[in-house]
Parts: sequence; C-alpha cells; structure tokens
Amino acid sequence: MQLIGENVRHKIYGVGTVIEQSSTMITVHFSSKDTKFPYPSPDTFKKFLTAENPDVQAAILDEYARAEEEAARKRAEEEARKKAEEERRAEEKRKADEEARAQLGRSRSTERKSYVKQERVPGKRMTFFVFQGSMYEEECRGGYIWAPVANKEGLTQHHWDRLLDVRPGDVIFHGFDGYIQAISTARGECYDCIQPEELRSEDLWEPEGRRVDCEYIQIHHPIKTALVQDDILRFSNVKYSPFNKYGTGNQGYLFELNKELARIFLRETVKRNPLIGDIDYVQELLTEGDDAT
Repeated sequence: MQLIGENVRHKIYGVGTVIEQSSTMITVHFSSKDTKFPYPSPDTFKKFLTAENPDVQAAILDEYARAEEEAARKRAEEEARKKAEEERRAEEKRKADEEARAQLGRSRSTERKSYVKQERVPGKRMTFFVFQGSMYEEECRGGYIWAPVANKEGLTQHHWDRLLDVRPGDVIFHGFDGYIQAISTARGECYDCIQPEELRSEDLWEPEGRRVDCEYIQIHHPIKTALVQDDILRFSNVKYSPFNKYGTGNQGYLFELNKELARIFLRETVKRNPLIGDIDYVQELLTEGDDAT
C-alpha cells in the first residue's frame, strides 16, 4: 500500500509524515527526527504508528490480516526446521568446547603477541566480527545487522554501541554456530531503526535499535574458527576482542576484528572458496597485508 505523504501519529514523537517507502521500510519525518519503521509489519501500525486517515488505517490493518495467515504458516515451518537442527548444533558446540579445552594447555605455553587496537585510517576499511547466533539467517536474508539501544533494564552494551563505529565499505565477518558463514561490506552508516519483525520472537530487548545495511556474500564452504585457534589466541589478548583467552567467542554481538586475524580468516576462506578471492575488497585486504610485510 502506498503511504508516501500520509500523516501518521507516534505515541512519543507525535504527528509525522511518511516521506520514503521501500519494499521493507518506511521513513517518517517528525519534527524532532526522521525515523525508519519496518513495513509491511503488523506491529508498526498496531503498536507504534496510527494513520491519521481512518480509512488508510483500516486498509492497512486489513492488509495485515490477510498476511498473518501466510506468516503463521511460515513460522510453523521455520520452527520445525529449527527444532530439527537443535541437536546438531548442540553436538557441534560440545565438540568445539572439548577441542578448545584440549588446546588450552598448549596455547598457554605459546608466546602471545599483543597488537595495537586498530584505528581508522582514511581510505582504509576497518574489519568487524559479528556473532549473530539464531538471528543469522533472518539478518542475512534481510541484508543487515541490527542491535538494540538498550535491554529491558535500560542498560547499554559496548557490543551494541559498536554499530556506531561502522562506516560504508567496512568489512564484517559473520559468525554463527562456530563457523564464519558469510562476509559483507557495510552499505552505509548505522541508523535508528525499530527492531525488525523477524527478530522479535525471543522478546529480549526494547524495540528501539540501530541497523547497518550490508551486502552479504554467503560462504559456500564456511570455515570453522577452531581450525585457526592458535592464530585466534595470538590476537585475542586485548579488551573487547571478539574471542576470549580460550579461543572461543566472547559473549556479545559486534566487535572490532584485528586486521591480521581478518586476513588469516580470508586466506582460509579463499582456500576452500576460490571465487571469493576474486572479490575486490578481499584482494584489497590481502594485498594490504602483503604490503605491510
């Protein structure tokens, strides 16, 4: 339904006007700010916005009603698929934990090299690592990463705030289930965005959040991070590293990723997925490392 030019009311921001609309999002201009909302999304016009024109509001709700039956069917299919994968994921996590513990004794005797926290250099891409967990598939399909501003107690987290550090062209490694499943580049800076509907099933956070749109490239043969654990340990002895002293992922969402460790991940990825080596920004990062040596 075309909504550009329609006036809508928000319980906090007051009356605004829809100024942009895409297949997944509308942008509303309020007197204090412009804010993006998922659309079509049942919660947008049931919980956050109300069209000033009652006929438009009724038409939107009718559109939602028709879509809800189809959405319920898809949710049932998704739940069945997730349930079927739970045992596999649990088993792989158990094996990864055992492998990490087995290598811990050896790694303690290995000299660990500290490194300087990466600073943004004009013309150079920064690298990040995101742990998406069960949100990976939804965020990958939508082409974004998203984090709340705060939890239900109003507390912020450094790994959520780090979306503010992302700039266009930065490279993001997407971790899920112990593997690097995809790489992406940021298409722009982060912006305020209500939590997308597909992420709301767990109801863990407040809906106000931030989003970075990304251009995902899924890795056909994903690499297991535990395979390069010794390298991970060398670059994981600084605060806010994506990995802990055991070489497993830290609790959190988005972290800065050391450039050299990023290049190690890329080299291993290209070995198993040669076509990824033809991507311009992959060549750029790998060549940058060669130049540094």
